[in-house]
Amino acid sequence: MTQRDPAGPAPLQRGLQLFSAILRDGASRVLREQARELDIPLSTAYRLVAALCRDGLVARAGRGFYGPGLELAELLRRVDRRAILAAATRPHLRRLARRLRLTAHLGVLEDEMVTYLLKEQGGGPPVFTQVGCQLEAYCSAIGKVLLAHLPAAERDRYVGAGPFVALTPRTITDPTLLHRELTAVAEAGYAVDDEEVTEQLRCIAVPLHDRRHRVVAAISASRIEAGGGRTADAMVLDAVRDCVERIERQL
Repeated sequence: MTQRDPAGPAPLQRGLQLFSAILRDGASRVLREQARELDIPLSTAYRLVAALCRDGLVARAGRGFYGPGLELAELLRRVDRRAILAAATRPHLRRLARRLRLTAHLGVLEDEMVTYLLKEQGGGPPVFTQVGCQLEAYCSAIGKVLLAHLPAAERDRYVGAGPFVALTPRTITDPTLLHRELTAVAEAGYAVDDEEVTEQLRCIAVPLHDRRHRVVAAISASRIEAGGGRTADAMVLDAVRDCVERIERQL
């Protein structure tokens, strides 16, 4: 149970708590139950709901029942979830790239492809990726992280569509081996692209969670190892994880 301030929540906090409960419940519970759960006097709850109804954010859905309003639906049409995620991530990604002197990415899974929402270059040879471009998920570090955290049925359906195209001699194309790789990624909490997309490119990616611990994106650190060497993976992984933790706290 959420701890409450002994002095009681401020009026704005009460209103936001009730508004959130109404949206979450979707007119499936009466206002009396929601108010009791939030420790809000019923008379106060009705006053708050009346104000939300006047602004169109909430609408009456039966006696004692309330749900989202039409004005709220209109406002949500203007919300770009990807833009919000990118704005919150950008400064942290920039610091990560400069700290490690490599290229950092923010990516999401769309139509079974990785879409790059952000790219920050902190040094080293340029990486071919661009903001807005898409890349196959099965061979990229970000893609493997996001595939590994799909519901089992979705992940199995994706893997079952193989075999996959080999982009380099290191690309995993066999469905059985890919399934084994994704299982290992889910257990380890990170993924590596070891020259699987293109030769000399090595990436490490970590999942990014929302406040309900759902994986919504992934952060990667990428570098062209032109001399055939290897970036210190443990150091890079620690830095990426630290970056992700900072972003998650902000989100």
